[in-house]
Order: sequence, then C-alpha cells, then structure tokens
Amino acid sequence: MDKELFKEDQALWEAFKAGSEPAFGQIYRREIQALIHYGKKLTSDTVLIQDAVQDLFLEVWNSRLRLADTDNIRFYLLRALRNKLSKNIPGTVTTEPKEEDISEPSIEFVLLENEDRDSRLARLEKALQKLSKRQQEAINLRYYHDLSNEEVARIMGVNYQSACKFIYSGLKILKDCIIFLFCNLFINSIL
Repeated sequence: MDKELFKEDQALWEAFKAGSEPAFGQIYRREIQALIHYGKKLTSDTVLIQDAVQDLFLEVWNSRLRLADTDNIRFYLLRALRNKLSKNIPGTVTTEPKEEDISEPSIEFVLLENEDRDSRLARLEKALQKLSKRQQEAINLRYYHDLSNEEVARIMGVNYQSACKFIYSGLKILKDCIIFLFCNLFINSIL
C-alpha cells in the first residue's frame, strides 16, 4: 500500500469511528468481496463465512468507539475475520478458481478454449493441492490481497520468517508442479 492509500484509509477509518454511516458503508462496499474471498480460502462453509463477515461488520460498528486506529483497513478486517473464523473452521480450504468470461467468435473455438482452460485450471488446482493450508493462506494474503510479508505474518499469527517461508516454499512447489506439468504436456504433444 502506498502512502496516499494509508492516508485515505486513516481518514476513512477516523470518519467511521466518529459515527459516519457513509464512511462505514464505503468500508463495507470496498472490503466485503475481499473478506468473503479470503474466508473461502480458510473454509468451504459459505454460510459460516457469510455469518462471520456480517457479524464482523456488526461488531466493528457497535464497538467503533473502542477500536484502535489503523492505516490499513483491509489488513485490520482480514485479521479480525481470521480470528473470528479460527474458532469455527472445519478445516476445508477451497481453491476453486473463478471462470473468466470469454468472447465467442465460433463454437469450435469456444469449445477448444474451454477444454484448454479447464485443463490449465485442473493442473493449477492439482498444484495448489500440494500446498499446505498455511502456504495457501500466505500466498492468498500476499498476492490476492496485496499485503506485505510482515502483514501476512501478523494476520497469520506467526513470525516474519515463518510467513516468508510459507510464501516462498509454496511458490517453489507451485513452480515445480507447473514446470513438470508443462514438460509432460510438451513431451506428449510431440510424441
């Protein structure tokens, strides 16, 4: 996060803490999808995620006068959601990728593209399954939520070195799996 975003977050958080409903609404609209997405990385129980996110926003509103200051609202909320879910997580981490919209020049092209995309997604999902839950969580926080390694460590409740180890060992596993899968595809395509 750059300094301008820190300043914007500080001002928005201060307005919210002072009781501004528009500021609270802006925070809710801006962060709701990121919180739900992160929750899906921690558990496959969508009802639990939705309840936890709604409870989190209700608790944040009701306790706004007692909340600490922050210059990174997303970090604050992600950490709070993780703490809330950690009490109830059944242990299933989902890694379901979202399908992208495809323009359709022809049926044949679409079918081939869908088959190719499904194959790539299956390979990626297979690679992701080789990661531990902690590695998946660290990579999600670092790259999807654009948090620093230090922020990842604080959210996960580990030291900085452990967070870095989760991220880098996870990336190495993904890289090795993807290289192996592409080499096999290439060899099979030329045989």
